[in-house]
Amino acid sequence: MKLVVLGLSLGSSWGNGHATTFRALLAAFAARGHDVLFLEREMPWYSGVNRDLVDPDFCRLEYYASLDDLNRWNGEILRADAVIVGSYVPDGVEVARYVQRHGRGVTAFYDIDTPVTLAKLARGDFEYLSPAVIPGFDLYLSFTGGPTLRRIERDYGSPAARPLYCSVDPAAYRPMEVPKRWDLSYLGTYSPDRQPTLDRLLIEPARQRPDLRFVVAGPQYPSDIDWPGNVERIEHLPPVDHAAFYSASRFTLNVTRADMIAAGWSPSVRIFEAAACATPIISDRWDGIETLLMPGRELLIADEAADVLAALTRDPRPIGDAARARVLAEHTATHRAAELESHLLGARKRLASESKGSLHMINPPLTLVAGGAGFIGSHMCAELLARGNHVVCLDNLQTANPSNLRELEKHPRFEFVEADVVNPLPPAILDRAERFARIYNLACAASPPQYQADPEHTMLTNVLGTDHLLRLAELSGGRFLLSSTSEVYGDPEVHPQREDYRGWVSCTGPRACYDEGKRAAEAMAFDFARMGRAEVRVARIFNTYGPHMHCDDGRVVSNLICQALLGRELTIYGDGSQTRSFCYVSDLVEGLIRLMESDVDGLEPVNLGNPAELTVTELVDHIVALTGTNAPVDYRPLPIDDPRRRRPDIGRARELLRWEPRVPLAEGLARTCAWFADELGVEPRREEVLVVAAE
Repeated sequence: MKLVVLGLSLGSSWGNGHATTFRALLAAFAARGHDVLFLEREMPWYSGVNRDLVDPDFCRLEYYASLDDLNRWNGEILRADAVIVGSYVPDGVEVARYVQRHGRGVTAFYDIDTPVTLAKLARGDFEYLSPAVIPGFDLYLSFTGGPTLRRIERDYGSPAARPLYCSVDPAAYRPMEVPKRWDLSYLGTYSPDRQPTLDRLLIEPARQRPDLRFVVAGPQYPSDIDWPGNVERIEHLPPVDHAAFYSASRFTLNVTRADMIAAGWSPSVRIFEAAACATPIISDRWDGIETLLMPGRELLIADEAADVLAALTRDPRPIGDAARARVLAEHTATHRAAELESHLLGARKRLASESKGSLHMINPPLTLVAGGAGFIGSHMCAELLARGNHVVCLDNLQTANPSNLRELEKHPRFEFVEADVVNPLPPAILDRAERFARIYNLACAASPPQYQADPEHTMLTNVLGTDHLLRLAELSGGRFLLSSTSEVYGDPEVHPQREDYRGWVSCTGPRACYDEGKRAAEAMAFDFARMGRAEVRVARIFNTYGPHMHCDDGRVVSNLICQALLGRELTIYGDGSQTRSFCYVSDLVEGLIRLMESDVDGLEPVNLGNPAELTVTELVDHIVALTGTNAPVDYRPLPIDDPRRRRPDIGRARELLRWEPRVPLAEGLARTCAWFADELGVEPRREEVLVVAAE
């Protein structure tokens, strides 16, 4: 089992009892074969010299600086079988909400301060827990047992409140051969509600018996306390010295906080630690103590100073030995770790029984289309919606036409998130990362004028953007598809281009930001696949055309159609003899979806394009025939690194995907001309209308 714990402290025992509790429990839990990560908020009073555990051998201990910094651990939270939030965690309510949003396994609240917590809730003090988040935890683990557990379920809506008392590590707490230095000791941080009992059961006996030796160890005691001369003070006692401290005491005192006395069934960890050292305990009185250690035989009860002084006259050994035997039989960290495991497995079984497959109906899986507002992306979103998918479109609208979203946004299963994949993914994505079953990465400007306008951003989109989306796939367990490009082949010397051709690419030219960026993106995707971090598919897309293109995006089809419809000169770069192969966008989308849903090896890129090759001059002839333009042709110099020939070998797509283009060029151009005519507000030729109507 993978367990993540967000607790007050593991690294520092200064001024808190949480650290020793977590250390014993988690060491024993790890010994049962489980993997543990402890996340601790970096706080100044638990750092520096007060940090007495730096590199635990039973778990990973990591620190986070703020709630925002906690997002670094989204993946760990998502993949965990169980996540526990402890009491008194800074910003605990927000941490609880964070865990409940991201956790896919059992979520639990571990209340090491249950009576204090309930008292704070009753007076509206929501320092680290609020009534609103309690029902969201699958399990409420409590340091307090008895009737309080039913109260947590009845009054606060916890689905399951279970006791998980403190415990002791018998390897760390055992009798030691040290001289007896004190007749009565007390170990505990100052607390105003405990101080009257400490005055009554330790300071007053010390005044009455100046011949006896007493000690109080713990921080934060006010300077105005009038300590008798025979009471020694120790400001801080690190856990490594606890066993020697107890062993040097003839008796030790347990003082319980008022809220814990009122609740009952609330043992302090100090009881079990002292008992494990065979040091006899004198305790104040509270309900439920007899279920843990039997008064008169395994510990002594004191109400007044006289009771303490009478107890100090007894032989300490029989009581100490009996208490140690009881603790070793029932209250070690090993026992608690087994109970924790049982509680977590029980909660998981209950959740599985309750859900019975309803999870996907309540929170259906999502398909993310990064770059979904662009030319190809908008068609992809529409097709996925038509197939019943719940689609989240992520786009920065840098090169996309917002009108591409017009119809999509009317659909109840479509959602648009405006963000740039170069930046860390926004909460709108990460907060439900586990739901993304399919991730299409179509995010990058694809036409030369657009990607050359900001080459740095183009490169970062391909590298950082792909990394962010691959990590999302790693978190979610979803499948990832990278839309790569035929540009990875550069100006090819091999024709047609097969997937095993390594290309002829200029890595220093103006197109390198795109060509090399896509190569880097492919390398990253393949590395994720090789390491088993994500299931990937890589498509190398050849020239594609259709509705939703920009008139001025620099692509040859859109440029020529818009120029022809507007009666402008037709621009040809070079002499028009260079060749291209053009795939209609609906065919490409079909190929991408088939690739995503296929069982192909993730290390095999797949060419997607139309193998029908024609020259640019032949393309111009088609468009002139469709539009009836009489505009002249303007021949301009061929751009640097512009490929002379481009044609895919789609044998792999035919074999693995049973895919090939179906829309003839004439039909696809007619559809595209009709769409541009509508966008530009010009009257299409009658032949165009007839072709479209005959589809």
